[in-house]
Amino acid sequence: MKKNRKDGKKTVSVQQNRIRTIRESVRKRIPQLRFLATVAVLMASYYAITGTDTFSKTFLPAYLSAVAKITGSALSLIGFSNYTSGTMVSSQAFSMSIAYGCDALEPTFLFVAVVLAFPAAWKKKVVGAISGILILYAINIIRLITLFLTGIYKREYFELMHIEIWQAIFIILALVLFVVWVSISERTSIREAV
Repeated sequence: MKKNRKDGKKTVSVQQNRIRTIRESVRKRIPQLRFLATVAVLMASYYAITGTDTFSKTFLPAYLSAVAKITGSALSLIGFSNYTSGTMVSSQAFSMSIAYGCDALEPTFLFVAVVLAFPAAWKKKVVGAISGILILYAINIIRLITLFLTGIYKREYFELMHIEIWQAIFIILALVLFVVWVSISERTSIREAV
């Protein structure tokens, strides 16, 4: 509530100052809130799509089979005899099934979501998202190859590599990839402005 001072100027109440401070604080955080809201909406869309029967019965099996075939082909290229059947990659020494969660879809889509939510030009977002998808896909194939080789040579470490080590490495690499993309995106924006 405003009160008149003796000099005729109005004073602002403590409550009005608090409200003004909160408004200014929220206004300053609108870009961050917009970023978080966009990521949340995109991830909710991802989970809505991946939760459908069409996804789990049609897209996912075909995708996992393709990942298995590419992993098997890559293993053959580096000299490891193997065969694939559906989502299985097998050799005489070891067999591995590529299952939902081993596909890198979730962290890859999270990367795409944060790139699309980041305040940058759409062209840079599209280039960043496509580049990130390809890089993360390649990293996942490398991950699957190393897991297969771990299964052949050090089977006792397979679960450790699968659950603990590679999950952490993949998350760190996805974060590093995002930071690199932001750095490149901002650097090119500065060059374009000059």
